[in-house]
Amino acid sequence: MFFFHGTPGSRFQLDLLPAALLENVHWIAIDRPGYGESSRCPGLSMADVTATVSDCANHLAIDQFQVLGFSGGGPYALACAQTMPDRVTAAHIVSSLGPVDIPEIWSALRRQDHLLFTLAHRSPRLFSLLLRLSMWGVRQNPERFIAQLVAKMSAQDQALLTVPDTHAVLNHDLQEALQQGTIGMADDLKVLSRPWPFQLEDIRVPVHLWQGAQDKVINPHIGAAIAARIPQAQYHNLEDGAHMILLTPTHAAKIYQSIVA
Repeated sequence: MFFFHGTPGSRFQLDLLPAALLENVHWIAIDRPGYGESSRCPGLSMADVTATVSDCANHLAIDQFQVLGFSGGGPYALACAQTMPDRVTAAHIVSSLGPVDIPEIWSALRRQDHLLFTLAHRSPRLFSLLLRLSMWGVRQNPERFIAQLVAKMSAQDQALLTVPDTHAVLNHDLQEALQQGTIGMADDLKVLSRPWPFQLEDIRVPVHLWQGAQDKVINPHIGAAIAARIPQAQYHNLEDGAHMILLTPTHAAKIYQSIVA
């Protein structure tokens, strides 16, 4: 299973997964370009990320695999499913963003996301500068950033993310993600702000989309809109779930069942 971290994030997000997801699954997590220890790729595209996954699988002598993308990592998992149908046997998309050029997805975004993606798409240099200024000091005090992030989430997510061990992993992940500054995050958001280089309707492998009905980060309508366009998609709307369903043992157990099936 290739794991695609959220935005921002690093390979250390894999350490957040509960035991319910780990048994008999070989998880592989890589830093996307500009995050952690991965070199930046100027002009980053989804194709660059899928090519890296293909190269990594070749290096590890893995012919076929599944992919799981969380939040901002979901689009890259779908890109792998579309470009490598002979190698990707299934895709699992959790609390994921969708193509922002689809009207019903754009209308379901938060107001702050509208501003973020508009600026990233239309004024990429200004966007990079503003992101660097707004994230100033985060590497020195990630706890404050995490606290501000968690405060905007649902009660379910807050209960999960304020557990000391989980908070420590988030802290470590954020510091690693911003090891090279905010350039990786800026490139990542620019990719997500542009039209995707493929149509959702062209994905031919089985896709499981998991969404929490109480998610305050990604509107559940986004997951439903993605699923409606993918021929072999199954949409799982978890009524008592929020954004971090991947961390909740009961929800993780359901996701695990779709993986081993």
